[in-house]
Amino acid sequence: MINTIRDELQKYKDTKVKIIINEGRSKKRKEIGIIKELYNNIFIVEINNINMSFSYSDIISKSVIVEKM
Repeated sequence: MINTIRDELQKYKDTKVKIIINEGRSKKRKEIGIIKELYNNIFIVEINNINMSFSYSDIISKSVIVEKM
């Protein structure tokens, strides 16, 4: 399953994506970023010139949602 997610995100590398981050307690943050790197367990997204890392399990648990722009 993680390989499938990684392969799907690979298609979006170096393009703008919309990231929805579930911060808990009914708080969600929406950001626009660029997927910079994909590694075995994490991927790096540049949001407002700051690199943030997320794990593929964040997508599985729906803590992070990545949508193509």
